[in-house]
Amino acid sequence: FIMCVEEHVSRRKLSDESCFWVCAYANRQHSLASEVTADPRKTSFFKALLLSVGVLLVLDRKDEERGTGPSTPFTRVWCAFEEFVALTNSD
Repeated sequence: FIMCVEEHVSRRKLSDESCFWVCAYANRQHSLASEVTADPRKTSFFKALLLSVGVLLVLDRKDEERGTGPSTPFTRVWCAFEEFVALTNSD
């Protein structure tokens, strides 16, 4: 993950002081029920997405042993929602 972020910073010529918000740490994983609503646009997670300037999506490789990948984020509804917000939010 860190290598992907470092490569992103290098390719985009970003400052070493650039900040990144990591969605995996955005919600308390042990109390997701309190964060999840029928309308994802009412969550604090969505509000934070609206404040972002860009998105870095890290893809995985196919892992036969674990039965995951490739590109697992494209198979997850919440990830698709994040991608939709990133692509359609013009503010």
